[in-house]
Amino acid sequence: MVCEREEQAIRAAQQLKVEWKRPHVAPFPASGKLFDYMRATPPSSTSEPLVQGDPAAALAAASRVIDAEYEVPFQGHTSIGPAHALADPSDGLMTIYSNDMKAYGLRNGVARFLDMPRDKVRVVYMDGPQVYGRTAADDAGFEAAYLAKEMGRPVRVQWSRDEETAWDTKGPPYVFKLRGGLDSQGKVVALEYDACAADHNHLGYNEPDTVLIAQLMGRRPERPARGNAEAPSVMYAIPNRRTTTRVVPLPMPWETPLRTGNLRDPNGPQVTFAFESFIDELAAAAHADPVQFRIEMLARASEDAVFRKARSLAVMQVAAKAYGWDARPSPQPRKAALHGDTLTGRGIAYTYRSNTVAATIAEVQVERRTGRVWVRRLVCAHDCGLVINPAGLRHTVECGMLHALSRALHEEVQFDTEKVTSVDWASSPTLRHSDTPEAIDIVLVNGDPNPGRPDLAPYGAGEGSHKPLIAAVANAIFDATGVRMRRPPFRKERVLAALEA
Repeated sequence: MVCEREEQAIRAAQQLKVEWKRPHVAPFPASGKLFDYMRATPPSSTSEPLVQGDPAAALAAASRVIDAEYEVPFQGHTSIGPAHALADPSDGLMTIYSNDMKAYGLRNGVARFLDMPRDKVRVVYMDGPQVYGRTAADDAGFEAAYLAKEMGRPVRVQWSRDEETAWDTKGPPYVFKLRGGLDSQGKVVALEYDACAADHNHLGYNEPDTVLIAQLMGRRPERPARGNAEAPSVMYAIPNRRTTTRVVPLPMPWETPLRTGNLRDPNGPQVTFAFESFIDELAAAAHADPVQFRIEMLARASEDAVFRKARSLAVMQVAAKAYGWDARPSPQPRKAALHGDTLTGRGIAYTYRSNTVAATIAEVQVERRTGRVWVRRLVCAHDCGLVINPAGLRHTVECGMLHALSRALHEEVQFDTEKVTSVDWASSPTLRHSDTPEAIDIVLVNGDPNPGRPDLAPYGAGEGSHKPLIAAVANAIFDATGVRMRRPPFRKERVLAALEA
């Protein structure tokens, strides 16, 4: 329905009577059963295992073997403002005002969707609340254009808060199984990594067959996208490794609010959370300092064409120095961690993304009585190659960490077998001012082995700092409490239950 005023549209929508039939099979499991479903469901696609050395033999001969499983739920964009767009069909053109991050893609997709010549579709970018990933801005732009063409006059579409939170695209959930072996000196001799994602209906950008309005009109691709699960980005020297990834489908791939698409750094935070948490578990089993443990594995790695080894070592060392890291194993003794009713600790995680290297240290305070986690301080050492605007880069790195901090502490999509149930700020919380760290320190690193080199490429910085933060927070919670959190978000209820257990 189209109305002249916003309040009229809200009132009309509330009065709309909808008749529908439940499908014979639930379109998805309830969120409380999601991970059981993922573990039990046959995959729709499986990658060829990547094998180096003989991990089975190395694990059999290891002095100690560590096993762990991790889970990451669906997480949405949780945009501060709902999706919206305005479309104007005047003068034989279709002009769309939108904050869609891919303006040319929106132009191409709408032209195909409306069967209009591409040169008759124009997209004007406007600042808005959604940028990173495949956001609902795509859907709102298509909806506004369709309605404007049907009405023959300008139409503005604005989703409501509950529509935005329920129907925006979601980052895919994961379950992980990792197994690692240590020799008698505490060195990692083998590692097996298995990742499973629920990612069958992976939405692309501005595809005229997968935007929400197309699906609700019965227009869809011949088959769902294959989806993917990712392996970790890592330079560590681990002589015997086996990596497997697979994807499981949900029962109903179309017309569902669980539409998987790119969330900022699409699979990186999930994968890095599991892998860097497990590296931390191996360091703890070896009674080794978490920073030194990683540096020694990086030092044994072979060099590569984009200096990831040298730059990784530099970034790790700079992060530790900037934080004032004192070398010791984790967790720290309870007496040292305890300060009144709070426990304090620090954790580190490292990764690279598209040749940008980042190491993040989080310092946390955990309230013993409530389970609330406050990340008091963040330090990020960051090497993205050539830097043109250092101030702008620092802002970008800081914002990436704060976005990831919201995912670490709060964000989780919850649903029953029919609909998303976390649809407002109470049921779907995000980062608040009270969560803000006391200090955020960002060190820009030139880790090139030849510091005078003038032609090191700019590798990009929009998502690199987002990737390791959840793992750094989890490792810091372990250092403070001795409790390993293997599933984000680290809401106070979940942390308190883990502490009491």
